[in-house]
Amino acid sequence: MRKLTYTAMWLAVGVALAYLFHLVNLGRMFLPLHLVAMLAGATSGALIGGIVGGLLPILSFLTMGMPPFPMFLFMVPEVFVYGFILGATKERNIFLRIIMAILAGRLVYSVSYYAIGALIGIKLQPVTSILLSFTTGIPGIVLQLVLVPLVYRRLQLILEKGGKENA
Repeated sequence: MRKLTYTAMWLAVGVALAYLFHLVNLGRMFLPLHLVAMLAGATSGALIGGIVGGLLPILSFLTMGMPPFPMFLFMVPEVFVYGFILGATKERNIFLRIIMAILAGRLVYSVSYYAIGALIGIKLQPVTSILLSFTTGIPGIVLQLVLVPLVYRRLQLILEKGGKENA
C-alpha cells in the first residue's frame, strides 16, 4: 500500500510541477518531469521511480498537451530510465547517480527518437535532436544537480526522524 501511495504522490507532484513550469513557458528548459522522476527514484526506489518516470510524460500530455505529440513518446522511456537508475543505484553518491541517469536517459531518448521517429516520419536527424535536447535542457540539468541532492537529503532526514518518532 505504501508503494502505491508514494507512486500516486509523485505522479501528482509531477503533473502539478509540470503544469506550473509550462504555465510560464519554462517546462522545456527546466525539465520538471525529469526532476520528479529522479526524486521518486532516489527516495522511493527503482520500481516507483521507473513507474513514475514512465507515466509522467503520458499524464502530462493527456492533462496539458505538454510535452506535445510526438515528443512525449520519446520521453516515456527516457524519463523511465531517470527514475529507475536513481532508484537502482542507491549505494552510490547522489551526484554520480544523477550523472549516470542523465547520460543513460539521453542515450535512451536518442534510441527511442530514432526508432519511433522513423516509424512516424520525423525528418530531424537524431544527432541534431540529441544536441538540441542537451542545449535546451542545460538549465534543467543544473537544477537537477542542485535540487535532487538537496531534496533527497532533506527527505531522508524527515523519513529517519519520522521513523524514530513512530518506533
